Amino acid sequence: MSLGHDTIQQINTITLVFFLVISFVNLFLGIFGLAFNILVFTRPTLRREPCSLYFLTATCFNFFVILIIIPVRMISISFNIDVGNVNTGICKIEFFTFYTVRAICSWLITLICIDRYLHSSSNASIRRLSSLKNAKLTIGIICIIIPIFYSHTYVFLNLKYVIDQYGNVGSSCVIENSTYSTFIALWHLALYSLCPSFLMLVFGSLTLKHLRQRRRLLAQPPENNQMHRRVHIHLLRMLTAQVLMIIICTAPYAVYQLYASFTASVPKDSLRVAQLNMISRLTSGISYFAHSTSFYLYTLTATVFRKESLKIIKRCCHPRRNVIAVIHGETYPLSVLQRNQQSAPRSIRSDQYVTQVIHTPYIS
Repeated sequence: MSLGHDTIQQINTITLVFFLVISFVNLFLGIFGLAFNILVFTRPTLRREPCSLYFLTATCFNFFVILIIIPVRMISISFNIDVGNVNTGICKIEFFTFYTVRAICSWLITLICIDRYLHSSSNASIRRLSSLKNAKLTIGIICIIIPIFYSHTYVFLNLKYVIDQYGNVGSSCVIENSTYSTFIALWHLALYSLCPSFLMLVFGSLTLKHLRQRRRLLAQPPENNQMHRRVHIHLLRMLTAQVLMIIICTAPYAVYQLYASFTASVPKDSLRVAQLNMISRLTSGISYFAHSTSFYLYTLTATVFRKESLKIIKRCCHPRRNVIAVIHGETYPLSVLQRNQQSAPRSIRSDQYVTQVIHTPYIS
């Protein structure tokens, strides 16, 4: 009996350590990477694309996952402190919000796949559907529909005294109805992982088909469209990398949820409960990489994203390099004037001839 208890304690300890390590890695990668995402997607080169608006909105929701959901889960699991286990209202709001936000993140990436499919079509009427106006509309619709799909959780969630994996008795925010418990597990699995992943693969394949057709029809695009086409291809690469990461990270979590749902009524001993808890924590922790790694995927796969990131870094390192002075109708970088002040002509060195100083976007 003592040997079994020691084994359970070891499994619980390993589970806690691995979960905290994965959570800290996600936290560090997410804070830095998502902040850069916001800076890059608001750059003039990208912000005119409807695809960039989807990426930017997804980044904001991912920020909520990284800054709110992960710390709350870390505190809850590490120190057994969860305000949702004390108050019924907070219990319902926490469950509803955490599930809703993660589902919205997945569906925003799905909308990007649909947008790229529309944008790559040879039919001009279909291409016109890919616009900033429609992007804003569909983002609003998703942000309304997904919460409605989870609204039923308010009815079935309640506080209940349960025994945790350590054998301690305490209140917990749980679903008492076993049938609904199985339903919500499958429902969240479908909304968060299965349906978005399936649609990503479908529209991704259709987009590649469109691109191959257009490549055959138009071997050499006009010069004025080459830059726009290059940005489109880079955005498509970023999207492909993001889709693959979502599928890879959420697949283990999806498999475990299916298994847990179909074996919920099967009696389990303490050792089995500890083992399943370890699998649950690890697969759940891995799924958060789908929210924290987007910046690094975009940097590796898209040249346009790397260039915009480097411009931001250079602008931060050399904040005065983007200042120009207008002298006699001609522009001079202020950093150059200061560097060559001694050798510059008197008319340039004199402040009275400087008509204005302008801060411009950094140009590499």
